Formats: sequence, structure tokens, C-alpha cells
Amino acid sequence: MKNNHTDLKQFLRRIAGVVTIVTMLTGCEKDKVENDATIITGTGDITAKVNEFRQVLGSQLNTTPGAVGGRREVNWDGVPADLLNKPLPGNFFNTIGSNVPPTRQKGLVYSSGVDNFQVSSDGFKSLNSETASAFTPFSGSQVFANVNSDLWKVDFQVPGEVTPATVSGFGLVFSDVDVANSTFVEFFNGTESLGKFFAPVHDASGSLSFLGVHFKNQKVTHLMVGHDGILGEGGADISTGGKKDFVVFDDFLFDEPVKQ
Repeated sequence: MKNNHTDLKQFLRRIAGVVTIVTMLTGCEKDKVENDATIITGTGDITAKVNEFRQVLGSQLNTTPGAVGGRREVNWDGVPADLLNKPLPGNFFNTIGSNVPPTRQKGLVYSSGVDNFQVSSDGFKSLNSETASAFTPFSGSQVFANVNSDLWKVDFQVPGEVTPATVSGFGLVFSDVDVANSTFVEFFNGTESLGKFFAPVHDASGSLSFLGVHFKNQKVTHLMVGHDGILGEGGADISTGGKKDFVVFDDFLFDEPVKQ
């Protein structure tokens, strides 16, 4: 019986050792990914931080398919009036076709159908009048939101093609983040999470915040954006007595998508 107990103790110690090693390796891999990331955030006047992230992505701004290196930018002021305040096609910023203007071929796509991505020139006043004064655009006069979901996906394609692509970094301008550790972007390489990064709460000088994350040695196949409130459900923002923190978006910035 004593030998059996001894053997069992030795077996359990070996199992514990294996678990410890696996845990250490997993933790090291996570630290490796996080240490690989350049993270730039800003609130208030975010222009300098956005410009800093632009240089991280690449100083060359690409506006046509077929570019090598450099970066892409999406703002919402090129969306025509007949597509405002209604579901936007998921491939609007990578529409395929010989007659499509190059400004519509940036390599960014997102889910459509169940989700409802919209662009508004009135701060979504026509959708939710209680939050209309909360949202300030960063560039131009139009802002963007998923009005039916608080968690949504962004994918990448080679600009002007349906070929799946990867990027190394992505930045977003947020308007009216009121709650810390609530609005986030999670980066993925396939099924592997590269980390979840939270948007900073805006300061007292205005509603804008910025988050940009760039990986030196990682490939980003897609990302998930999450936030507390669903704008289409209506109601007041948490800053004016409501229960949810409604957030909208302006500029997206990312390096040139390359074929997976």
C-alpha cells in the first residue's frame, strides 16, 4: 500500500510539473505577442497621436489598388447621400469591378446582413435623438456605427480583389467613450487572439479618443470591435443618465493589406 501511495504522489508531481510548464509557455507566448505590439492612444486633440500612428503604419497613403507598403485610411465622408442612415454594403470599401472608383477599393470589409453598419451626417439624430449631441466627428462631418450589435468583425482583402489579406496594425478614432475598459478591439491571426486592447475614455476637452495597435512580427487576419451600447436600441447615453455607453467611430487606419 505504501508503494502505491508513493507511486501516486510521484505521478501527481509529474502531472503538476507538466501543467506548470504548459502554463509558463502559454504565458511567455502571450507576453511575447504583447511585447511585440506598439500601442498609441490619445484623447482630446488626438491629431498628433493619429499622425504618429500614420508614420508607424507607413508614411505613404495609398489610394489605388496595387500598392506596395504604405497605409490605407477610411473615413466616411465619401459615402454618398443615398446610402446615409441605412445599411451599408459590407464590401463598400472593397467593391470589386472595373468601373469602381479607387476610393472604394481599400481592402476593408465587414459583416452585413444581420449586422447593420450605418454612416450618418447628423450624429445619428434620426436614429436616436437622445444621443445626437454626444458624437463629434474627427474629420469631415460623417460618423460610422454598427447600430444593431455591440460586437462586430472587420476582415481584410487585397484592395480591389476578394483575396483574403492580412495587416500588421489598425487604428480607430472613437467618439464618446465614457466607460473605462469597456470599448475594445481584439486582434486575431486566424483563431489565435493577439490581444484585446481598450479604447481610452475621452477627456473633458471633447468626445474623441484614439487607439492604434501595430505588431512588428504578427499577422492580423481580422479583428473584433466591442462596445457597451447598441445605438439602435435607443435611450440616453450613460453620461446623461442612461444605462449604456453609446460609441460611434470616425477614421480607420491600417497598413497595406497583403495576401495571406
